[in-house]
Amino acid sequence: MKQCPACNRTYTDDELLFCLEDGAQLQSIGFGGSDAPTSIDANYDPNKTLAFSSPARETNPPPTNVYVPPPVSQPQGQPRPQQQWSPTPSFAPTPSLQAARKGGGKGLIIAAIAGVVVLGIGIVVLLMIIGRDNSKESNTNRVAANKNSNSVTTNANTANRNSTSAPAGFLKDDFSAPNWPTGDNAFGSFYEDGEYHMKGKPNLYVYMFPFNGANYLSKDADVKVTARSVDGKSPEYGYGLVMHGKTNSNSKLVGYGFLVYTGTGPKYEIVKFEDGNPSTLVKWESAAMLRTGTTPNQLEVRAQGSQLSFYINGQFVKSITDTSNITDGSVGLYTSETNEVAFDDMEISR
Repeated sequence: MKQCPACNRTYTDDELLFCLEDGAQLQSIGFGGSDAPTSIDANYDPNKTLAFSSPARETNPPPTNVYVPPPVSQPQGQPRPQQQWSPTPSFAPTPSLQAARKGGGKGLIIAAIAGVVVLGIGIVVLLMIIGRDNSKESNTNRVAANKNSNSVTTNANTANRNSTSAPAGFLKDDFSAPNWPTGDNAFGSFYEDGEYHMKGKPNLYVYMFPFNGANYLSKDADVKVTARSVDGKSPEYGYGLVMHGKTNSNSKLVGYGFLVYTGTGPKYEIVKFEDGNPSTLVKWESAAMLRTGTTPNQLEVRAQGSQLSFYINGQFVKSITDTSNITDGSVGLYTSETNEVAFDDMEISR
């Protein structure tokens, strides 16, 4: 046994040379009849310097968030089951990290190529949808014409209105479905509260045709629609119905207009459009049956061959027979200037 002369700590390991507490050189001490030290230290702890033995601790354990199942052995003497077919998904699954690691850099490249292919397919589908919407928008039938100079700028498309399909015997449009153009390409026209709203431009008139003009043909038809001024200020050049409307080879408006003015001194006018230029058939005439302000009025035109008869709120006002041989076309809606008007409850019967 050895003892530290500085702190009197004793050690049973005779191979130690220096104290583990203060570094002093140890001195050998003797024992009596037993193995106990000759001088007892109150702080004596025979296990103080015992070495602790334990299994080596693993400092680099494997990750626990990845589970690789053991390979399944195929029973001998039994055929391998056939793989079941499933429809190809609409998207390509992302390659797993496990597969990418198995193939190394080649797996990552394949995964990247698959991602690019999926993205490309998505872009193509999106472009097809946008193209279809733009194609529908391009069929918007509209025109803005300078009222003073009679010049017309038009983007109207008459493909639908020239359809040879037989018209239905009765059509009712309560303007709850978007059958008419809207948005910036329709001069700001829009739907609201079950009505179709339109505005003109300064010194311009604007008319709209429905998307499917074949269902709105006016040949030998009785056409009714309700129209009103939204703010009570009637457009100066009137608003109302277009009958036998179409565009010619110069994309200019052809047809008839039944127009009303619902300001002070209510009145109506009947005009004919040729090459976009309006000519007056019936100059503004007073109409006591017209309601002014924001109150709706029902406008009606009955077409029979070359004869057109006009009604306001169920009362007959005028009948004309024109020799221009304009007897068919589509129903349209018309307004002028910047005052907002709204249309509702259109009916076409034959």
